[in-house]
Formats: sequence, C-alpha cells, structure tokens
Amino acid sequence: MLKLVADNPENNDKQAAGEHIRQYAPAFAAEVVRFIIRQSDYDELKESVKHQFLDWWQLSVPSGPPEDQYESVYWYLIYLIESRQEHELRGNRFVKQRVQECACYLINKGKVPDFARGIRP
Repeated sequence: MLKLVADNPENNDKQAAGEHIRQYAPAFAAEVVRFIIRQSDYDELKESVKHQFLDWWQLSVPSGPPEDQYESVYWYLIYLIESRQEHELRGNRFVKQRVQECACYLINKGKVPDFARGIRP
C-alpha cells in the first residue's frame, strides 16, 4: 500500500536525497548492464525499478528538478526502463544505446549523456 509523502513524519533534506542517489544509482546501473548483456531477465529489472521508486518515496523528497547531472541521468534511466517493454530494451538499437550510455555514466565508465534529462518523481 502506498503512503502519502505528507504522512511521513520524518523531515528529510537534500542530503538524504543525495545519499540515496549515490547509493542506489551505481547498483541500479549495474543491474541494467546485466540485463543488457543477458545475465538477468526483464522481470528482475522491472522489480529493481519498483524498489527504486519505493525506497525513494520513503524519503519524502518532493518531486521536481534533480540536484545535479548525475541524479538527472539516474531518473532518465529509470524512466527509460519503466516506459519500455523488453523487446524495445533489447532489440531497438536507439533505445539500447541510450540505456547503455546512461548506465555506463552512472558506474563511472562513460561520459555524461547530453540527452539524459530526468526529473524527480
């Protein structure tokens, strides 16, 4: 069951959001890479996206613009994964390339993808 942000009595700030992103983004990107190279399946990846959202919402951070470029790429990658079906993520070269560029950047193996403009949910 989802809880409203207003129902959470904890007062979290930008620091908590930044810590969350630094902790979750590299692990999520590694999961995406495993999916792309067929070491994990689509259901595992979708479950990972679900956990990303659930853990984020527990922080009670308001939606809106990300704090920095790294966070922006993280949210963009989550959007790409959430909004595409398995055959698109594996078979569409354009989508696959974008996913790979974002994931590589988040694990510090690539440059900043200029197209990746994500926002906080």
